[in-house]
Amino acid sequence: MKLNRRNFIFGTAAAAALAGCNTTKTGVRPLKPGEKRKAAMIGYGIQMRTVLLKSFLNPAYAPNVEVVAVCDCDKVRAKAGAEQVNKAYKNNKCKVVYDFREVLQDPSIEIVCIGTPDHWHAYIAVEAMKHGKDVYCEKPLTFSIDESKKVIAAQKKYGRIFQTGSMQRSWREFRDAVSLVRGGLIGDVKYVDANYGRGGQKLGGPSHPVRFWDDPKNAASEGKPNPDVDWKMWLGPAKMRPYSDQLAPRGVNHFYPMFWRFDDDIGSGYNGDWGAHHLDIAQWGLDMDKSGPYKIIPSVEPYSTDLYHGGRRQFGMKMLFKKSYGDVELYHGPFGVWGTVFYGTNGIVAVNRGKIAVWVGFDATAKKPDFAIRKGLEDLSYMKDRVVVESVGKDYGTAATAKKDNKLARALDKIEADYAKIIRKADLYKSANHIQNFCECVESREQTITPAEVGGRSCTLCLLCNMSYQYDCGFDWDPKAMDFANGTGVGMTLKREGDCNGWKVEI
Repeated sequence: MKLNRRNFIFGTAAAAALAGCNTTKTGVRPLKPGEKRKAAMIGYGIQMRTVLLKSFLNPAYAPNVEVVAVCDCDKVRAKAGAEQVNKAYKNNKCKVVYDFREVLQDPSIEIVCIGTPDHWHAYIAVEAMKHGKDVYCEKPLTFSIDESKKVIAAQKKYGRIFQTGSMQRSWREFRDAVSLVRGGLIGDVKYVDANYGRGGQKLGGPSHPVRFWDDPKNAASEGKPNPDVDWKMWLGPAKMRPYSDQLAPRGVNHFYPMFWRFDDDIGSGYNGDWGAHHLDIAQWGLDMDKSGPYKIIPSVEPYSTDLYHGGRRQFGMKMLFKKSYGDVELYHGPFGVWGTVFYGTNGIVAVNRGKIAVWVGFDATAKKPDFAIRKGLEDLSYMKDRVVVESVGKDYGTAATAKKDNKLARALDKIEADYAKIIRKADLYKSANHIQNFCECVESREQTITPAEVGGRSCTLCLLCNMSYQYDCGFDWDPKAMDFANGTGVGMTLKREGDCNGWKVEI
């Protein structure tokens, strides 16, 4: 099927019939005996290939799902994705698709999983929901705050099941950490650290100014035409530029392509990458899933001298959240042992993948966290006699490097036994696996652990952080309206500039 953006009209009778059908408002279409719901994977990058698709193909996580199509505007990738599916199912039924609109037009497909670069998330997610499809979309949810607001509104309007790929919410160590915080173990939280980004290296916290080549001397090789990719489709709503295999690695790549993630017109740097994980846990711990900060404070760290950074500061910005007992200050720091740290009036909870530590019995907010305190937290030397649980073992890593010592599991067992009452008080939504939770909710029509509003507000934190570095400023924020407040934000925008090449997100 050959489709053209200009003449592909979503408002046809067929599209109208699709939009709004099989929603949470009308119930789920019952499956016939032996039938499974058809799903399509859109965007066959390394995250799709190694994490998302594998999970959707796993009957333990997605027992009622059959992957029937893999879509990518790179022909090599689309075909490789279909081959991965066919190999898993031991047949040759998976369809190869090069234009995602074919997927949206297919009424037999009820589920889509979006693993494209960030600049495509919102458009595809909203159009999929218009077409009556449930959506799993990778984090960060959108490229802009305006897009986040529209995805949130679209889920409410079309009543679809939606899961944002903030998978740490389905990991035991993060749920236990947040349970302790929300249950009141460490008292009132007044400071939070979210750590990601390397200040002095090419990959800092914020995104970089637009550049065409990783190294101008390599322009000829990096820009060599690639007949396998539809470059206009790959760019979509982003501004036109020469083809670059730094942005769209040729073939099936075996690395995470960070070049596009750090491009101002396509991603939001480590803010949208790791920030979408650790800022999300901060938001969860502060019980701010329906709110956000009210003030953004600019960094006072030195400007980067790395030419790739465009002179931007790389960490040190802050956000203020309003709680009933007073303000909470969130600080963005560089990568370290801990991803998210909560400082309370009765202790500290620190967590990262495969790691957790808990300090109790002292006011950790009596002194504002500084370099010395943060360094002491990393090696557990700070207030060592107040550490009640710690695990900085080997329970997380690649298959080649990780040697499981089960230290984390023992620490979590202790937390869940010693603080069972506090965990019950927190009463968090429990999910054992992120994609399993999504698939279960497709059947039950209950909200997932990270629906569009949760994903959109977490994404907003990432984008506010990135904007502070981009514009080198602070501003007031209205968390309810998700907009600038008190006349601040002059000269800044919450939207993608330009006409989006016809790919404007419309609810």
